[in-house]
Amino acid sequence: MDQAKVNHVVNEFFNSLKSEDDKMLETGLTHNTTVELLHQATLQLVQEHPERFEQYVKFFEEGCMYLQDESDEVPEVEK
Repeated sequence: MDQAKVNHVVNEFFNSLKSEDDKMLETGLTHNTTVELLHQATLQLVQEHPERFEQYVKFFEEGCMYLQDESDEVPEVEK
């Protein structure tokens, strides 16, 4: 997969999860700080394990088809 495209999609996803009110969570971190930590961890894991990321992309693609009633099968996450 093209790393620039992967980064773009991952960045868009995590940026969409951030909120304007950025409330403090029970963890002691704000919502946006938590999202950013997950964002950075995801980018690192994608770079370290690109083959695993491709498996997740396939899982989510098939999962979306199931959620939109285009498939009757719930996909399994390969381990």
